[in-house]
Amino acid sequence: MPPKILIIDDEDSIRFVLKKALTKEGYEVAEAKDGVSALAELKAGGYPLAFMDIKMPGMDGLAVLGKMKEAGLDTYVIMMTAQGTMRTAIEAMKLGAFDYITKPFDVDEVILLAQRALGNRAMAEEVENLKASLRERYEVGAIVGQSQSMREIFKTVGRVAGTDVTVLITGESGTGKELIARAIHVNSRRVAGPLVVVNSAAIPQELMESELFGHEKGAFTGAAARKVGKFEKASGGTIFLDEIGDMDLSLQAKLLRALQEKEFERVGGTETIKADVRIIAATHRDLQELVNDKLFREDLYYRLNVVSLHLPPLRERKEDIPSLVEHFLDKTAQEFGTPKKSITDKATKRLMDYDWPGNVRELENCVKRAVVLSGSSAVLPEDVEVLMKGGKAGMRVPDDTTLEGLLQDRIHCFLKKTKKLGKGDVYDSVLALVEKPLIAMALMETGYNQLKAADMLGINRNTLRKKIKELDVPLVKGGGQG
Repeated sequence: MPPKILIIDDEDSIRFVLKKALTKEGYEVAEAKDGVSALAELKAGGYPLAFMDIKMPGMDGLAVLGKMKEAGLDTYVIMMTAQGTMRTAIEAMKLGAFDYITKPFDVDEVILLAQRALGNRAMAEEVENLKASLRERYEVGAIVGQSQSMREIFKTVGRVAGTDVTVLITGESGTGKELIARAIHVNSRRVAGPLVVVNSAAIPQELMESELFGHEKGAFTGAAARKVGKFEKASGGTIFLDEIGDMDLSLQAKLLRALQEKEFERVGGTETIKADVRIIAATHRDLQELVNDKLFREDLYYRLNVVSLHLPPLRERKEDIPSLVEHFLDKTAQEFGTPKKSITDKATKRLMDYDWPGNVRELENCVKRAVVLSGSSAVLPEDVEVLMKGGKAGMRVPDDTTLEGLLQDRIHCFLKKTKKLGKGDVYDSVLALVEKPLIAMALMETGYNQLKAADMLGINRNTLRKKIKELDVPLVKGGGQG
């Protein structure tokens, strides 16, 4: 489709000359006689470029330009005027005009300006697309680690990404198996296609076949309409079968056929559908042991285990903890829309002394909670100790039944730091100490929906808003207000 250009001028002769010249060059040209109709046309979209007169009755060109800026419109605008003063030109450029041309103008000059503007716009879009791609690659590639084991994993990801080879990722829960799968997909030739994630442990086994392969209307009770399965949705891209070790044996045979023959049928259907997908599977279980126990098909195991990647637990790569912590501090600051907090060396050491049975996921949660709990601009040892049951290596994060002990530890740390408080201030300060993280965590759990958070806490919304303001509870930038 040829680029669309909008000519905005109250003079019929100017619109006629420009439309004739630009149409001859192959552009699709539309016209507007005044600023109000022009703004409505531009808001409707589809115009990468506009030529606009500055002096028009009613809303002039500079006013339209200002309204376009407020509305976030990305049309490139070339201003036209018979008043070739420096002041007008500067004002137009300040408001975001691409260029400025004075009347009378040469038609060839107009055509060259249009070519340059559209060329610059195309280049800017290409750069923005590249930046978006790089941002996605960075986010997916934000698998932080400089340890030797992680460097080897990165090398393997680089080797397999450019092929369609099936990859089996193993490792304990929380080690980042899905991040690795995303890194493989994003760096593959299938990046333009979808990455469809299927968690075998999260879907009831009786629904798994329908989830994977879809079903036809009436295939079973409740099948009111045809459903497209995950394999079909992943066509041209990658399907990530997470926790494959939890898949039922009866379904494993059907999955094996889909992998071998690269085709399948929907449940209740007879049409054979081609499966143009790349397979990446992951599990925290020992598939070889499951094969030995007759709980996993041996032929499927070998079909999946073409290239294997084992992610080490965090306790085996503790040298990566400082860089992971910095990454999570950055991420948390962006999520909360607050300044990034630092962390003391002693607090980092406490984190490195812990064995992290929940791996990287547990570390991220700990850092996030420490940021919320910390009353200063830095995360201190006591901020992380209360989240690690005293911070002793190898001990798990306490569950809800230890909440009283957690509060006692936290209050104890607070009172040790407190030198002198006025009469009655201790009670108010400790109460605030408990209320602030409680409200912050309720907001986090409800996606920063204040209505839901208030309901969870058993208080009304106005009380919650008052507490948020009084206690300076951090809110996600642009977070929902319920």
